[in-house]
Amino acid sequence: MSQQEEWKDVVPIPQDDGKNPVCPIAYTDEYREMTDYFRAVMASGEVSQRALKLSGRVIDANAAHYTAWVYRKKLVLDLGVDISEELAWVAEISGRHIKNYQLWHHREALLELLLDPKQVALEPQDQRMRNPDIRRELQFIDRVIDQDSKNFHAWSHRQWVVRAYGLWDQEMAFVDTQINQDVRNNSAWNQRYFALTRNQAADAFVLTKEAADAEIAYVIDKIKLAPNNESPWSYILGLLLRHAPAMLYEDLLPSINALASDKNGALAVVSTPFYWSALVDIYEKQAEVLDAEQRDAVKGLAREACESLAEQYDPVRAKYWKYRKQELTAQ
Repeated sequence: MSQQEEWKDVVPIPQDDGKNPVCPIAYTDEYREMTDYFRAVMASGEVSQRALKLSGRVIDANAAHYTAWVYRKKLVLDLGVDISEELAWVAEISGRHIKNYQLWHHREALLELLLDPKQVALEPQDQRMRNPDIRRELQFIDRVIDQDSKNFHAWSHRQWVVRAYGLWDQEMAFVDTQINQDVRNNSAWNQRYFALTRNQAADAFVLTKEAADAEIAYVIDKIKLAPNNESPWSYILGLLLRHAPAMLYEDLLPSINALASDKNGALAVVSTPFYWSALVDIYEKQAEVLDAEQRDAVKGLAREACESLAEQYDPVRAKYWKYRKQELTAQ
């Protein structure tokens, strides 16, 4: 940059690591010079196309440089950069920095500038889904998830988009597609919980008997495909425990016991630690609402399940299951 006429008027500001830095970072000469000039641009508060271009170069060289992202947003606003063009730039560099926090945060901020969530919320949902900017954003997320179906950043951003613009009606269908593609995709199972509960706390969302039965049936079908897959077990236990605890033992327990008794799938189901672990959790919760005699009987079943886990189905965590058994005895 020091050899370019465009930058002759700028005096670079070197990074100040002090007199005797203990462990100086080994920057390349190119990166060191680039950031020296960028510091000078920020120090002077310069708002220009060359500053915008330089911020892009710094970010592409080090996407974790959050100060560069902050200054770039200022430049975008002050220069009146077309937000759609800036989103396209983010999409272009995302292939090289797809799991960078700052990239996704910048994209979220841009989308809010382009589409004010409060204004969009006034529109009918079908109209929101036809909005080309919203459709483009969902398509961008879809592409990222197709490349890496467990990309935490993409799923988190999708949740923000769905929540901010009220796109709840289409989300369960999307999640169902993802789970059908990969029943072990824990991110998709997490998104199913998010979509069903609309991200509400337990006391703000009531799971109806009809909805609980539908989710239990859905989960049982997925467990049949891969009994040793933890995701559906965790999903249904967490869902019912938070939003319909009585259905754990009234509806889920008979369903998983029927599955365990099925001649075609019984061996696979009862040999997984998740079946026995589910029994411990369900029996423990059921004991809370029973009288003394029934409670002791149910706790006995829970302790037997702990023994099975410690001795046969999950010996790696034997100490944990012995601890759970002791807790059940002490209660």
